[in-house]
Amino acid sequence: MRILRQTVYVVGHKNPDTDSVCSALGYAALKRGLGFPDYFAARAGVVGTEARFLLRRFGLDAPLYLPDVKTKVQDVMKTDLLSVPMDAPIKQVYHRLQETHGKLAVIQRPDGSLGGIVTNSDLAMAFMGAVESDQHYLRFSLRTLLDVMQGTLLCGDIDAVVSGQIFIAAMSPPTMKRFLQPGAIIITGDRTEAQKIAAEVSACLIITGNAKIDPEVLAIASQRNMPVIVAPGDTYMAVRNVGLSRAVSDVMNQEPIVFAPEDLLSDVIKQTREARHRVYPVVNEKSRMVAGALFRDDLFGNSGRNLVLVDHNEKSQAVAGIEEAKILEIIDHHRLGDIQTSGPVLVRNEPVGSTATIVTKIARENAYDLPGEICGALLGAILSDTLVFRSPTCTDMDREMANYLAGRCGEDPEKLGFEMLRAGSEVESLPADQLIRYNLKEYHIGGNRAAVGQCEVVDTSRLLTRKDEILTEMDALCQSRDLAVMIMMFTEIMRRGTHLLITGPEKALIAAAFKQKFDPEGFFLPGVLSRKMQIIPKVTVALGG
Repeated sequence: MRILRQTVYVVGHKNPDTDSVCSALGYAALKRGLGFPDYFAARAGVVGTEARFLLRRFGLDAPLYLPDVKTKVQDVMKTDLLSVPMDAPIKQVYHRLQETHGKLAVIQRPDGSLGGIVTNSDLAMAFMGAVESDQHYLRFSLRTLLDVMQGTLLCGDIDAVVSGQIFIAAMSPPTMKRFLQPGAIIITGDRTEAQKIAAEVSACLIITGNAKIDPEVLAIASQRNMPVIVAPGDTYMAVRNVGLSRAVSDVMNQEPIVFAPEDLLSDVIKQTREARHRVYPVVNEKSRMVAGALFRDDLFGNSGRNLVLVDHNEKSQAVAGIEEAKILEIIDHHRLGDIQTSGPVLVRNEPVGSTATIVTKIARENAYDLPGEICGALLGAILSDTLVFRSPTCTDMDREMANYLAGRCGEDPEKLGFEMLRAGSEVESLPADQLIRYNLKEYHIGGNRAAVGQCEVVDTSRLLTRKDEILTEMDALCQSRDLAVMIMMFTEIMRRGTHLLITGPEKALIAAAFKQKFDPEGFFLPGVLSRKMQIIPKVTVALGG
């Protein structure tokens, strides 16, 4: 999918869980249904096993993967550019730019790759230089010259390429002979003697004012196969048009500074800080084809990509580059975090068990019936986050919205919930480094950084046989992210409890918060099922948040 500036991405947190994935799909579908076609679901990480189960069951595609929301060149570049071949005449390019109100023409090689660029300023300089005939040794296609001058070819090969010094025969024949060099391109009017001299030594004769040519002159020129052109207008216009018949490649910038569509705009700004160019071509790195152009005005005042955040509101959990994005809405059911916005935004934060519950409420408030497959995904999200209504975070509103969604999609909540949880238990077989990141959330608390991961499993005994390798990976993550503590929750639905593994500098302090003595084997907490309600509050108090 092409990233577009007007697109609004509904995106959940990093290491997305089922609620994050399905709420993004649901809210994007709701917004589109309410008449906002540019809303699309996105995700900031790999779709987990539970969510994959739901997507397969209800025939839904996974949200677009959005590795970051940093503004890239492709987000702000212009694509409606004038492209012309290397041999296009200057005059033609100038007029086409005027017609299209363009500022830049891309010059393409025969294979379509970038040859160079010309701006209006470059063409203006070419127009100014077109009357200074003594400055240029010109080379142009005869066919192009005839087209620009609206002239008539009396003799010579129309497909020939002519080159030489421009010479205006406005003097007496003796004086003319003193200055004239063989092979010149001579421009004159109805001056028979000057025409004869030109026919004998010039590379091309241009007669202005549609003047008649002496038959003897034409015979000499024909014998030499020298082009003779009769054109309307005076000598000034003829000189000007000859100069403007040159190929645009003669005046293009052959080595412009170029960028790729994927380049970060912040990097481009740094690289161009000292440059005075007003425009930069954007070129695909592999094909070398032109993708667009970046104008200096585009570098500043950009508001970034448009986002709606679902199921989170903390910077540490958000997609990379969040500080460059424009947040439009936040739909969440967690504690208020540290996301900062550039202006007022709509925030819908409710103490319920699932963001999907809030999305469903908003749809019902707007009297909009979500499609059945979306209802199925949202139902699965509620069941996942509330552990099939067994979590202490589950509210009457969660049950009410789940029953409504079950009626819309024709599913039995209990049956779907346990099928989904069994599918999610496949997480047990993941490598330890993936396992601890599977459903990991990071928090900034009282000047400290903490991370808490959670896996719902059928039986913790298999996972605990891998305790040493899991703790090794937890220690490595603590060090790499400078965490004060990392906690892994292995939650058993049927036993209604959670086994905690803790590592990090503050591990003893956190164990004490749960009235436990630190033990590398971890400990089981009966009745603890919710990270949000039963783990994070105690960690927050312990770390001085």
